Amino acid sequence: MDHAAEILTTAFLGPWVRPGGNGPRMQHVYASVLHWYEAAKFMPHHPEHRDAVLFQPSLKEAKRYAKLRQSAWRTDWNLVRPSILIAGLGFLAVQRPELSLRTLDLATVNAGLAPMALPERFVEACLGRFDEWRSGPRIAFIGADAAPDQLVGKAVAKLVSALPTWTMVSTSMGRTPWRVHDWCLSHFIPIEYLGTPQSKLNPRMLADLVDRADQVVVFEERQSKKHDAVIAYARKCKKKISLELYASGTDQPRELSGLK
Repeated sequence: MDHAAEILTTAFLGPWVRPGGNGPRMQHVYASVLHWYEAAKFMPHHPEHRDAVLFQPSLKEAKRYAKLRQSAWRTDWNLVRPSILIAGLGFLAVQRPELSLRTLDLATVNAGLAPMALPERFVEACLGRFDEWRSGPRIAFIGADAAPDQLVGKAVAKLVSALPTWTMVSTSMGRTPWRVHDWCLSHFIPIEYLGTPQSKLNPRMLADLVDRADQVVVFEERQSKKHDAVIAYARKCKKKISLELYASGTDQPRELSGLK
């Protein structure tokens, strides 16, 4: 396989997001990392242009569509574009392991991105950060859907300060910790999904989360033994574990405090 040639010709699924309002979450299909990069120029304020980019049949046409509508780009584009490119490569690496992006030499990745016609120094800087991401841990959060906002926020903030590059391992069902998930997306942290929206958060699924992760953060109500089995399994698998305890009856705000 010509890995360089495949980088911009391989499709992948974007994260689970709400299309608008309170509708069900969905994933968008990105025909390439270039489509991801160009579509992100219009988010979050112009999803109609994002969708139009996704339907462009070629790399050239996707770039042309975005360039002609530069007035609608997000105002912080120059600040966030490195993170967006790195996140796109991260999603591609997670979903398409046959491309070997986690181990491929950076010169080959650089060659694969050449059709994007981005400044060479910009690409090299992005690939340096991408290389850091490749060696970063995969982290799963268990019980965060029911834990207090303040505790979850502090726990994630503690992780971020020590680990600037990492991957979230997440389900996509009703009991998914969507507060953490959406915060990760807003900070361009790649997400590796497990199961489907119809999956059940049963012991097997929890074990699969532990298996996929390098580190597990467990939120547990004091005096509860709800997650004892998954903690024991994580220890058996020699995973790094962080246990965050909270008192019962705590209110559950819907956004994470302590995080910017």
